[in-house]
Amino acid sequence: MTEKSSSSPAVAGRGPIIDFMDPRQWHSGMTAKEGFWLEARSVDGSSVTLSPEPVKEGRRLTIPQGCQATLIEKNESMRPEPYTTQSKWEIILTEGSKLNHYKLVHEGPEATHHSFLEVDVRKSASFQSHVFLFEGAQIRNTIHVRMTGEDADCLLEGLYVGSGKRVIENHTLVDHQKPRGTSRELYKGILDGQSRGVFDGLVIVQKEAQKTDSAQTNRNLLLSTEAKAVSNPELKIFANDVKCKHGSTIGQIDAAQLFYMRSRGVPLAEARRLLVYAFASEMINQVEVPALREILFPCLNLATSIKK
Repeated sequence: MTEKSSSSPAVAGRGPIIDFMDPRQWHSGMTAKEGFWLEARSVDGSSVTLSPEPVKEGRRLTIPQGCQATLIEKNESMRPEPYTTQSKWEIILTEGSKLNHYKLVHEGPEATHHSFLEVDVRKSASFQSHVFLFEGAQIRNTIHVRMTGEDADCLLEGLYVGSGKRVIENHTLVDHQKPRGTSRELYKGILDGQSRGVFDGLVIVQKEAQKTDSAQTNRNLLLSTEAKAVSNPELKIFANDVKCKHGSTIGQIDAAQLFYMRSRGVPLAEARRLLVYAFASEMINQVEVPALREILFPCLNLATSIKK
């Protein structure tokens, strides 16, 4: 059975997370629909009304030529019983358009969350994705980006937080099909308890995609000896004039940094919290919507045991 989550959990020291969706906090032109918020502006800065069209099991959104848009998805609930949330988007970025996409997952403790995002980035268009996966028993985030135009640009960033026995999977594909495309990907995991985090990322550079510039990185921070991270960054290159790299790291909190802070009188729990926040802040600080950025650190605090 598939259901949409709608109720809102409280953040420590604040009201429900949904409070940040208060229309008074948005730029003019922002409109709200069930489960997502969308703002778009034309080249001259005037507001543009965009309406996603329903497709099988999801929605399709086309960003007009030269338009700049922001799309925010949120999936959240306090429901204690098991349930399933599914989300599917198809997005087309026409020539010279730009989209900033944000996704926040803060589901119930027994929830299963599956999301699939497919993006077509055409000539000189730019797509940016910022994903924050904080709560839910099982979370699967899948993103496929096809760079079908010359000089296309793509940025994929994600922060996933595991505690208890949570399982979080990230599966990404960036397919460079035309020349002079640029892609950057950085996913970070913070894993505590007996949680498990998976990053499975593939970058393909087709034969025609000469002058491609691509970098892919996955970094994982383990907060317990029972947490586990699986990292599989992969490149498939069929062109001969490209600049591509990938890599991954899995490790615990740096003992030297922890010792330094303890020697300066910082309590152990606070020192751990500060180091975890430093690890996560790179991702959160990229958020260009102040109201959303403001609640991400409290969400991070709820999702991990570092508040203890």
